Amino acid sequence: MTSDQTLEEAEHIVSEYGKLLSTIEPSIYGIAISRLPYAKEEIKIAIQTLILAIDKNDLKVQDGLTQAYVYLAQFIEDEKVIIAEEGRTILEKESQHNDKPANEKQVTEDLELANQAVQTINIIKTDMENLMSEIRLLIP
Repeated sequence: MTSDQTLEEAEHIVSEYGKLLSTIEPSIYGIAISRLPYAKEEIKIAIQTLILAIDKNDLKVQDGLTQAYVYLAQFIEDEKVIIAEEGRTILEKESQHNDKPANEKQVTEDLELANQAVQTINIIKTDMENLMSEIRLLIP
């Protein structure tokens, strides 16, 4: 980790990110990255900076920072969020109705969107696991 962020800057960045987190619901289908108050990498570095600076016995703060770090995985490209939400709608519709679709072309398009939604979920889960492994390296 190399950064020119001061502790005060890191605190400000994490505070702004925390404000955002307090206003949104986590989503396995992703959250638009454009909603982040700072670049994802800046937030990661700020959280890493604070993890290294806090009292190691302050487990509540440590857990909060760890959780915030892992939540970064949910912030993905805005376009992918739109596609994943459309795919989710299709998946939910399919689970509620067994009606025969209007045409084969529509079925193919729906299956592709549903597949992209599942892929997005899997990417987010993998990224969350990777971020958890990353942050654990900083916690004794």
